[in-house]
Amino acid sequence: MNVELRIAIIKRCGSQIIASMRSGIRESELSRIVRGHRAPTKQERVKLRKLLGHDYFAQEMDGPRAA
Repeated sequence: MNVELRIAIIKRCGSQIIASMRSGIRESELSRIVRGHRAPTKQERVKLRKLLGHDYFAQEMDGPRAA
């Protein structure tokens, strides 16, 4: 589970259902993303970044960062 994402959704939107409506991502798909069952598409990643003000998938999608 992506706990940071889950907390951000609750803080920003109050519930995952409201986050789904505001982002335009189906609730079932958002749930799968939050639980870590699948990675977000590029479009979903952009929508979540706009909604939450942070990219919670940057390290996962971009690979390890150089020290």
